[in-house]
Amino acid sequence: MSASARPVDTGWLRRATWLCALAALSITVGLVLLTLGTRPDFTSAWTTLPVIAKAAFGASVAAIALVLFQNSLRPGLKPSRRLPLIAAPLLVAASWALLTLIQAPAEQWSALIFGRYWRACLIAVPLYALLPLILLLLLARRGAPVDRVLTGAFAGLASAGLATVAYSLHCPDDTAAFLATWYTIATVIVAALGALIFPRLLHW
Repeated sequence: MSASARPVDTGWLRRATWLCALAALSITVGLVLLTLGTRPDFTSAWTTLPVIAKAAFGASVAAIALVLFQNSLRPGLKPSRRLPLIAAPLLVAASWALLTLIQAPAEQWSALIFGRYWRACLIAVPLYALLPLILLLLLARRGAPVDRVLTGAFAGLASAGLATVAYSLHCPDDTAAFLATWYTIATVIVAALGALIFPRLLHW
């Protein structure tokens, strides 16, 4: 242990996490564009609040979860204390959705919540999240996660956030209620998947 006096690089996991996330996002966006393409009105819609909100929702979930994920790879940092932070974007989306529903006639609530493609959202986001989840799993194997369930949940949340950003390029359903309902459910599904599979595949 005393053969080398060089300081230990404790920041490589942090750098690797963000590089991995950037690579995963780039590849996932490419997959969405190749398999689904952008929404037909993308050139006029990409600067509108609903489209920006979907991308911002995914980006914020991913950013918070990635910080917690990379902290979970190093013993002693206790990322569970910051777990409530992940609720912030979910609460913002839920509050916005509630406000829009209150302002809309009750007979429109079903259309606002379900949109046209809620099933597609529930399928697409978890599917497109698989690649980021695999990459984060490979990275987690290079770390020393103490709570593998929590590490898996963080990886799932981050992967769902990245997939949401990518899928927002295609998704034509723009209501706040749709975002708060189906994107949140899809995010929870991927987080549960990560929490389920990571303990089985991480050993150190």
